[in-house]
Amino acid sequence: MERLALRPVFVGDVISGRSYCLVDDVTNLGGTLAELADFIQFHGGRIVGVAVLVNAGRSKDLHPPKSVVTELAKRYVHELERLLSVALEALTANEANYLIGFRSLDEIRNRISKARKETDLRLRSKGISGMESPRR
Repeated sequence: MERLALRPVFVGDVISGRSYCLVDDVTNLGGTLAELADFIQFHGGRIVGVAVLVNAGRSKDLHPPKSVVTELAKRYVHELERLLSVALEALTANEANYLIGFRSLDEIRNRISKARKETDLRLRSKGISGMESPRR
């Protein structure tokens, strides 16, 4: 849940119109690659390829099945999108399949809260403070 609740933020120069190939050592849910692709495309770059050394996620597909996205939308209307600050259609297959396993929005909220606390404790144990406040 940490990966969903605390999505990565990227900075840097992107040359509009240039082609980019994304490379990652290990992917679990695929959110880091999805966010990086979004960042590059938002700034005018084109994603022409993705290379991953190890796919540790359950699904080999990047895009979630339409049936899973439809079910998430039916269950949670737009609350889940607001909670995660991401459109359901922008979730990766592994993220959507993970979320479909929860029984309620309260269960997801509780897991997000726990993930944020665990992250904060882990960072503080390493001498890192000032974790970004959660998105709303």
